[in-house]
Amino acid sequence: MKNAAENTLLSRVTAEFLSQEEEEAFLRYNWKENKVIARNALAVLLFLSIAFFVRDVMEAKNTESIYILLLLRIGVASALGTTLVYIQKAREFIAYYSKMLLITQILISLGVFVLSITREMIFAYLGVNTILLTLIFYQFLNNKFYYTIAACAFLGVGSLFTSLFFLDMDFSGFIGSILFLIPINFLGVIILRSNNRTRRLEYVSYRELAKSNERNEELIKKLRASLDEINVLRGFIPICAYCKKVRDDEGYWKQIESYLEERSNLEFSHGMCPDCAEKVWGEAKWYKDLQKEIKSK
Repeated sequence: MKNAAENTLLSRVTAEFLSQEEEEAFLRYNWKENKVIARNALAVLLFLSIAFFVRDVMEAKNTESIYILLLLRIGVASALGTTLVYIQKAREFIAYYSKMLLITQILISLGVFVLSITREMIFAYLGVNTILLTLIFYQFLNNKFYYTIAACAFLGVGSLFTSLFFLDMDFSGFIGSILFLIPINFLGVIILRSNNRTRRLEYVSYRELAKSNERNEELIKKLRASLDEINVLRGFIPICAYCKKVRDDEGYWKQIESYLEERSNLEFSHGMCPDCAEKVWGEAKWYKDLQKEIKSK
């Protein structure tokens, strides 16, 4: 069943739903989980952004550098804090969540680049930050597949550009950084796709189970209704000793077959039993001839 659902409902590349309506329904269903994960990841990044200002002060060469670094930290923290507050307050899935998260990821990357240049950071430190942020983007900030790829590509390319033109990276370091970033992003894509697939298949299973429960509830209601109809036939039923009509709950006298058909799934086909046939046609010549023919067989 999972393989069938994966082949017919999910994209082979992104492991997201092929149908936009299905994808939006899933995002609404999974919003609480996504909200908690994204909120916690942004909170950690916000804490690190503020906490590392202590190191900025220790390594700054002059007061002007401290002010510049402080403004940069405030800018990054403001972007993180604004996104964090919006996500925290949203009780339901936000339509612009993916775009808002992408913009936040780009602002985080820009902040890291500018901070690296301002502090004249060793390119290896920027590389470590890039790898850490790349894994956070793929694993914890649950954005759309292509948005996540775009954010990580911007982070990786920007990191290489910053290190090559503004920091102390040489050509050998440039090649080494590329060789690090390619497998890291490949691993990130695998993680992202696996998470997408697992969460959406769980949603499909939940949805099928909910539909099955609804069908079972309807069946139970029908069975109870049928049982109630059967229960009506229990007890004493007034019946005429002469014409054999029965009296219903409303006081009307009906043929017994009509009474039973209304209260059950019974259907009657009318015929005549041998005793009644003998009483009605017993003296008729054709009936006597028919009886002789039947007995001779």
